[in-house]
Amino acid sequence: MEKLYYNLSEEEFTKSRKVLLWIFAALFFFAGIYVLVNSLILGYKNIPPILSVAPFGISLFVSAVAFFATVKRKDLFFLIDDVRIEFRYGLFKPKKHSFLWNDIKELTMPHKQRKAKLLFNDGSFFIIDLTWLQRKKSSIIRKHIYHAAREKNLTVKKVLTLPV
Repeated sequence: MEKLYYNLSEEEFTKSRKVLLWIFAALFFFAGIYVLVNSLILGYKNIPPILSVAPFGISLFVSAVAFFATVKRKDLFFLIDDVRIEFRYGLFKPKKHSFLWNDIKELTMPHKQRKAKLLFNDGSFFIIDLTWLQRKKSSIIRKHIYHAAREKNLTVKKVLTLPV
């Protein structure tokens, strides 16, 4: 079996996209301040101060997106080889997971979801959720997990969806 390794931290926004996001967030922030200044300080009664909530909300959302685009996330990867499945991904506090093929008893692959459920020999399970990855990468990872499990003579179940 060939080794599959994806470096998930290499894909990021370009510098120009990051700058545009921050400019967009700043423009909406200043639009909210402009509405507040016109209604409260300059005394325009036809502009209620509640109208500033929309620009501030949009500014907050775009700032959060720009922050996550700017912050470098290190060591995000997905590895499948002869010995183990190992990965580290996530937006908030990514955790490294490593599962040996010898510890896995059964694999459940849903048809309509980008997930895979690993059932271990001790009765516990883990669901690998690939929905946040690009569709192409997640389908390649799922296919590689499927073929590796078949090669290791694991029980592979195909279901329509995984129950929540």
